[in-house]
Amino acid sequence: MKINPYFQTLKETIEQKKEIIKFTLVGGLCLTFNLGILWILTDKFFLEEMLATIIGFFLSNLLGFFLNKYFTFKVINTNIWKEIYKYYAVMTSSFIANLVAMFILVKLLNIWIVYASLMIAIIFYVYNYFMHKNWSFK
Repeated sequence: MKINPYFQTLKETIEQKKEIIKFTLVGGLCLTFNLGILWILTDKFFLEEMLATIIGFFLSNLLGFFLNKYFTFKVINTNIWKEIYKYYAVMTSSFIANLVAMFILVKLLNIWIVYASLMIAIIFYVYNYFMHKNWSFK
């Protein structure tokens, strides 16, 4: 049976981009997890926005580390502590920029914390992918 050329091209593109697709799925899951944490901590437990951001950031990145290590980049039999150090070094650089951006967007521009976090996550997506692919898990 002959496959439609469109579907063949689509299949080949997906195969070539499998890693970036997985990274995107993990990022989406972690973003959703982080937004849920932010919402629960600020709206249900009335925690201050910046503290909620810190907690959400570290918990969602712990989830992201394990998913990216084993699912996205398929890294096994390596020094996990070295990888965690590198992963969090990359994420800490993003985190510092995240805090500055959150302060500007939430405190100065009065943008809702969930929208602000979503905008920031999109900005750092590319930076994080290339750093993790080429440094954290190498």
